Amino acid sequence: MQKFYLRVLPYVISLVVGAIIFAFVEYIEDANWQNLVLNISAGLISVPFVFICYEFIKNISKGKIRNKVRDYVKFHSEKMFFSFLKYIYTWFYPTEKTSIVLDRVKVQRLLDLEVQDIEKMLTEKALLGFFVYKDMASIITNLSDILKDKNINEYINDSEMIHFMDIFRNSTLIVRETVDFIMVGKNESLNVEREDNPHNSMYVLYFDKIRIDSGNFVDDETSKLLLYFKVPTELIELLSHQIYDLLDDINDLTKIMGIDYWNEDYPYGIKSPNQ
Repeated sequence: MQKFYLRVLPYVISLVVGAIIFAFVEYIEDANWQNLVLNISAGLISVPFVFICYEFIKNISKGKIRNKVRDYVKFHSEKMFFSFLKYIYTWFYPTEKTSIVLDRVKVQRLLDLEVQDIEKMLTEKALLGFFVYKDMASIITNLSDILKDKNINEYINDSEMIHFMDIFRNSTLIVRETVDFIMVGKNESLNVEREDNPHNSMYVLYFDKIRIDSGNFVDDETSKLLLYFKVPTELIELLSHQIYDLLDDINDLTKIMGIDYWNEDYPYGIKSPNQ
């Protein structure tokens, strides 16, 4: 709005000057001079008035476009953030006999973790390959696309952009760190099946007939899904800070953008990502 005021300020000044000149017409006795002053005054008033109307309409249109783009960014950000939250949640709070479904309490439990909490869990826990080696490349790519698209990122303010860039950096680094995880065992009670769908590579984790979780995996990682892994000691501190920073940035952007993961009244008639 401040930019709008700055753009129209010269036109407003011209209007004021035109009005002042018009006010002095009655004090001019010569008809020729009166006509000249009236013409000058009319030009100073009419031309800026047209431009002010143009800027006003342009500002309204730009506001509508901004709201549409913000809705688009918010929707896709919510999907990405929720995917990251579930990805990290399953590392620390996996289940083997019930389906993994996040709710407000579980998400808040994750967001309340401190660095030392994460370090402790990474030190003590063995992480199931199905949860660790999910293919997050498409989510990270979608985030990168938002950052690189000039038609979109001009509607993201500087504070939000910093958070987006930090999320992109830390999520990329976290996925990269998993390459060096150490295999320590195998799960004998769960099984993995690939969905009978030629259009995706979705795998499903089952306990007996109970669907625990699902995800996409690159072909090179499918042999690791039922194996347990530990984080190398030398990576624990670094990885803990990366995870903490990722969760913190997601939490901040969730508040800034007014994201509600449990909202069913969503743009484009699409249900929220947790449905």
